[in-house]
Amino acid sequence: MGRSRQSGAALLIALVVVTLASFLGLRLVERAQSTVARSQALIDRAQVNQLAQGMSILAEQALAEALKAQRQHNRRLDLSQWTPPYAIPGGVVRGRLIDLGGRFNLNALFHPEPQERAHARLVFQNLLVQLNLNSRLSSVWLAWLDGQGPNRPNQDSVPRAPMMHVSEMLEWPSMDWSTYQTLSSWVSVLPTPVLSINVNETTPNVLAAAIFLMDESQAERFLSARPFQRREEIWSHPIMQGIDLSARERVSLVVESSWYLAEAQVSLDRSEGRVDYQAFRLISASGSGYDFRYVSQGTP
Repeated sequence: MGRSRQSGAALLIALVVVTLASFLGLRLVERAQSTVARSQALIDRAQVNQLAQGMSILAEQALAEALKAQRQHNRRLDLSQWTPPYAIPGGVVRGRLIDLGGRFNLNALFHPEPQERAHARLVFQNLLVQLNLNSRLSSVWLAWLDGQGPNRPNQDSVPRAPMMHVSEMLEWPSMDWSTYQTLSSWVSVLPTPVLSINVNETTPNVLAAAIFLMDESQAERFLSARPFQRREEIWSHPIMQGIDLSARERVSLVVESSWYLAEAQVSLDRSEGRVDYQAFRLISASGSGYDFRYVSQGTP
C-alpha cells in the first residue's frame, strides 16, 4: 500500500512537473515571439522615421517651388494629391502636403490676449453653427479649457495647456465620436495662438464663421473669385465692401498659408502581410524648422 501511494505521488509530481514545464516552455516561446515582434516594430518605426525625415526635406523643397510658381502665375496649386508610390527596400512610400491655412486653429482659443481669445471663441461658436453642431456645447468646452468644472471651483481653476493634436478634443466633456469626426475636418492645431484664415484655401462655412456678418451664400460667391494675390484684393471685392468688418476680422484674413502638414504613407512587406504606417511632419512656409511627428495616430 505504501509503495502504491508513493508511486501515485511520484506520478502526480511528474504530471505537475511536465505541466509546469510545458506551460513555461509555451510562455518562453510566446515571450520570444513577442520580443521578435517588438524588435521588428522598433525596426519598422525607425525605418518609417527615416523615410519621413527624407520625405519632409523633399516636401519643404516642393513647397518652396510651388509657392514661387503660385506667386508668378497667380493660380492655386493643389499639393494634397498623393505622389506615385516609390519603391524602397521591402515596400513602397508615397507622400502629400496638406494645407492647414484654411482651417480654424484650435490653439487660438488659448490666446494670451483676452480680447484676441474672446474673438477666436466667438468664431469657434459660429463654426459650430455653420456645421450644424450643438453650439451650446461651446460654453461647456470653453469652461473646461479654462479649467472650470463641477469639481474645480472657478477661483481655483487653472487653464489647460495649448493643444498638441486634434484628437485631444475627444477628452472634452460631452464630445461624442460623431461630433469629433465632423469638427476635426475643419480645425487644426498649430504651434501659435494666432487666428489666421487663408481665403485661397478655406471653405465657405469657415469663412462665414470668421466674418460675423457674412452668410454661407456670400462666402461662396466671394470665394469663387479666387485666387487672391494680395490682401488688398480681399477688401476691394464687392461683397467685402458691403460688410462692416472689424479690425480683428480684417487681420484674420490672409492670402497665403503659414503651416502645412507633410504626410508619408509607408507600406512594408512582412511575412504576415503588408504593414502600413503613417508619419506626419508639420512644416512652416517660413522655414522656421518647427517640427513634431505622429506615427499611426491620425492626422494632426
